[in-house]
Amino acid sequence: MNEFDQTLVFDEQELEEGLKLMESVIGGRWNPLILFELEQGARTYTDIKNNIDYISDTELQRKLSALIDSKLVIKENAAETRKSEYALTPYGADITHTLHHIMDISIKHRAMA
Repeated sequence: MNEFDQTLVFDEQELEEGLKLMESVIGGRWNPLILFELEQGARTYTDIKNNIDYISDTELQRKLSALIDSKLVIKENAAETRKSEYALTPYGADITHTLHHIMDISIKHRAMA
């Protein structure tokens, strides 16, 4: 993924939509953990549930549905197992990449405080 292009100019609607998406991803308690889990490859619902401590079934279902609606995650049927799997879309991979940068900045500045 290319680094940020500082010459880009956003109109008000683009800026509002981008900020709304980032707020929903970053502000959602479990969203980054789900995206980081899917970054490792396609996962079944059970795999995700087992790898994220303390998330309830209801909350995981709600978050996965919202991530699918946001086009960050897709749900596919795995041919070999007949189970559904969740995977990042290219858009979701870009957002996850951005979340890693945010985590790096957070850790860097926490250490400086």
